[in-house]
Amino acid sequence: MNKLISLLLVCLFAIALVNADCAVDFDSDTVNSITSSQWSCLAGTNDRVIMQVWSGGYGYTSGIASAVQGAQAAGISTIDLYAFLCNQCSGNSPSSSAIQSIVSQLQSEGVSYNMLWIDVEQCDGCWGDLGDNAAFVQEAVQAAQNLGVNVGVYSSIGEWSQTVGNLTDLGVDLWYAHYDNNPSFSDSSYYEFGGWTNPTMKQYAGNGVQCSVSVDFDYFGSGTCSSSTGSGSGSSSGSGSSSGSSSGSGSSSSGSGSSSSGSGSSSSGSSSGSGSGSGSGSSSGSGSGSGSN
Repeated sequence: MNKLISLLLVCLFAIALVNADCAVDFDSDTVNSITSSQWSCLAGTNDRVIMQVWSGGYGYTSGIASAVQGAQAAGISTIDLYAFLCNQCSGNSPSSSAIQSIVSQLQSEGVSYNMLWIDVEQCDGCWGDLGDNAAFVQEAVQAAQNLGVNVGVYSSIGEWSQTVGNLTDLGVDLWYAHYDNNPSFSDSSYYEFGGWTNPTMKQYAGNGVQCSVSVDFDYFGSGTCSSSTGSGSGSSSGSGSSSGSSSGSGSSSSGSGSSSSGSGSSSSGSSSGSGSGSGSGSSSGSGSGSGSN
């Protein structure tokens, strides 16, 4: 009996190690639909989740506080948030005001989170010229830092150059998208942009399903993560094929906009590249999802 118990403990420990650096992200529509049993299921596979807190012109995700509580109750150790901001979207400019609104609302609701990621990607009618876009993103990052928020950027090599041109040296963490179905940082040519050389997190597959929840699949840290995006607790292979087909990226269901590109969590994803994950729609758009050329 003691040997059987020891074997069981070893197996459970091995499973924990395999999934130690696994994460999933999802858009604002999905955030509001996850049940407690689904949170428990997700916690069995992931140590980190990233939820959309701001959706372009649609603004703040009203159910974010209860979603964070659900993830915490399930035992998920790290909870991040991401915000898609766009300078042609209603209520988003100046970006410092949008960041202030996000942080103030989170504080008033007592929401505890690890990082706020600024989602930088294309979508129809969401952006101006490259110079204005770069200044908008810089302002958003600086505003978050001034408020004491741990902030990073989500994008991909293709979406970054299309949106902010040659903007570099923001001095924050990078969460990048490259849909190669490979949970590792072995693809340096896909994250060496914008001055970054050491990423924090990678979105390696999108438009999947895990625990009956629409998700994108992410990897972080230096440990291991199972890349089985087509089995187990219901995770199906990401869209945009592992290397990012024409449907590009996009995690989970489309954001509340009509984005034709976008990155990350919108179903439309970007039309080119290896996709990333979170996206937004038209001038009032939301969501997230980017891709790389």
